Amino acid sequence: MDAFAGICLNSYVLSMTGGATPANQNNGEWISMAIFDRRLLLLAFPALAACASMQGGSTQAAAVDAYAGKSVLDAAIEAAGGEAALGKVKELDWAGTAVVNAEGKTTEIELQTIVRPLTYARTTSWPKAEGEKAARTIQAEFGRAWTVNRVTWTPMKEAEAEHENQQYALYGLMLLTPLKDGSATVKEAPVGSDGTRAIQVTHPKAAPTELEFDASGKLVRAGFTVRNPKGGPDIVQIAKFSGEIVSNGVKWPKRITIEQNGAPYFDLTIASFEARPDVSVTPLKHTLEQPGQPGGRQGQPGDENAG
Repeated sequence: MDAFAGICLNSYVLSMTGGATPANQNNGEWISMAIFDRRLLLLAFPALAACASMQGGSTQAAAVDAYAGKSVLDAAIEAAGGEAALGKVKELDWAGTAVVNAEGKTTEIELQTIVRPLTYARTTSWPKAEGEKAARTIQAEFGRAWTVNRVTWTPMKEAEAEHENQQYALYGLMLLTPLKDGSATVKEAPVGSDGTRAIQVTHPKAAPTELEFDASGKLVRAGFTVRNPKGGPDIVQIAKFSGEIVSNGVKWPKRITIEQNGAPYFDLTIASFEARPDVSVTPLKHTLEQPGQPGGRQGQPGDENAG
């Protein structure tokens, strides 16, 4: 049951699987070439192709228009809703359903997640077949993490906590505007033959990550490694993004799928989404805080928020 706690790209489930990377994958190695063979990558853009056809252009022409006079990051920010909208976001909140492949079985779960980019995150999830009575929560604060079972806070081991924080960090990178922070480094990769663009990102609160965008500037993939929560080689992840859901001008993927070491792992469909310009007070629905746990947390930001 605890294996389903807090799944929303985060992977407490993974802590029960002990996945491993290929034998030739070095821990901490930059993974853009290992994950993306851009020479073989074929992406289809039917909407763009139709638009280009009407204008007598091509998909490559659309890419030139999207990126003309802009860095890849700036073009991607514009495609995601613009810097004015993205820059106001203090908190992301979504709910949905996901299919999890782990421990040799496939399970459908429901979840609610709240993320303050690269600062705080919490997810509450439960197997759909068992209902909310089976809910478990994971809370991560980019340095520490806990599992929460009703009123019991259990600190995670170092490897588990780092793993969860690396998982949640992806959402901060997906918002894109944090990449303009002086602490982030962004390097553009060569243009793909199909018009796709990619940036290699390093950020002190995230694992080195490659973000890939289609010819219109829309985020379509992310590749990175995360620490194995049970020890052993790091785990290679590829996230794919599709569909769109919009809140306060922010365009967010409606579907997020994750592969781990080349195998299907997590397939999330978001039903509701809110991008907030401030930090809300959302009461916990499925787990209860016990005053003073963990370690005198009562009254600190985030304690009253649902995940």
